[in-house]
Amino acid sequence: MTASEILRIAATVAVVQAICDILSRRFVYSQEPYKRACAAFERATNKRDKIVAAAKSSVDGRPKKGVSTNQEKNAKKIQRAEDDCSESAAEVARRHTQPGFFSSLVFIILYRILSTEHSGKVIAVLPFQPWGLIRRMSMRGINIDTDALELPSAAAGIVTKVSHHSQACSFAFVYILCTLSVKFLINKLIGAHPPKGADGGMGTILDAPKSQRMLKNLGVDTEELKEARKAF
Repeated sequence: MTASEILRIAATVAVVQAICDILSRRFVYSQEPYKRACAAFERATNKRDKIVAAAKSSVDGRPKKGVSTNQEKNAKKIQRAEDDCSESAAEVARRHTQPGFFSSLVFIILYRILSTEHSGKVIAVLPFQPWGLIRRMSMRGINIDTDALELPSAAAGIVTKVSHHSQACSFAFVYILCTLSVKFLINKLIGAHPPKGADGGMGTILDAPKSQRMLKNLGVDTEELKEARKAF
């Protein structure tokens, strides 16, 4: 186990994520179709906000007798504007699914390559004895028969006694931690992100009226699906 191994894995994840983000910007997010989708979403959002503001002011300024009829008309206008906004947001979200799928595929391939190189190796030692699921993840791919490990510490010539073999950490666990931290950070720094309101991923796509109708035709209860999504 050396710090250089962990740093090399983290650096590899960072470089690959940066390349994926740069390619996504070059071939997807800087292209005209994506820019048109974002512009259409912005127009739909502005139109919806104007309709909602106009509806509110018109209701406030009318006498009580005409409020009910006016509210029905305004509700229909607002619903149409909301549907247009949802469809536009879904179109933007769809433009992000292809780069996301490409990035996931690249990291699966990277995992296979690096796991072959580090197969059976103890990459790190945890400062505690993990439990349950964490132990199965941290020791994935390594088999240790002894109850204690002797591994070199940072100081030359000094041997650190590890209290239990379950503290050994495999490549898979280090890779997962790198994808949850380094990959996420690099994507936040240089990645392209959808505008606010279209940043719900698959949830944004499923909320679009066309998707809702398709789910209903397939026999899916859309209300139960929404409640299930809220639970997670």
